[in-house]
Amino acid sequence: MATGNYDHPSYITTQFMNLGVNTAGANGTSAGWGFSSDLRVRKFTAEVRTAGTSATSGNSAILIYIGTSVAGYNLQPVVLTTTTTTATLGTLALGSSTANTVVTSTDMNARLVTGGLLQLKNGTDATGVYAITLEYHLDPAATWTGP
Repeated sequence: MATGNYDHPSYITTQFMNLGVNTAGANGTSAGWGFSSDLRVRKFTAEVRTAGTSATSGNSAILIYIGTSVAGYNLQPVVLTTTTTTATLGTLALGSSTANTVVTSTDMNARLVTGGLLQLKNGTDATGVYAITLEYHLDPAATWTGP
């Protein structure tokens, strides 16, 4: 069970984090975020900044986690799958969507274990640019020493 004050807003309030803008380029990865506590990532949105040239899923926003992640909390019944290398948490097909189009993922409800790296990965399109916003909260089983 979590340490610290379990009814603290970090556990019970959905929070949002701007993950920034990807670097255009086929199959490239951008940025990198590590966390000091285990997180539950829920949904993410991609805002198209520059339209891609692929009319299909070649222009995609892919959220990956390099480290230990646990998925399957959103299944009924719950079937947990632990990945200890690179896991794809979610993919949004942006295609040739115009600038300022916003696409939202389904609920991933995945636990990201402290010590890994969250990154953005591009599809095969070389020109598409997008900005990502992540919805998350502190995992109830996380060790946290906040006030």
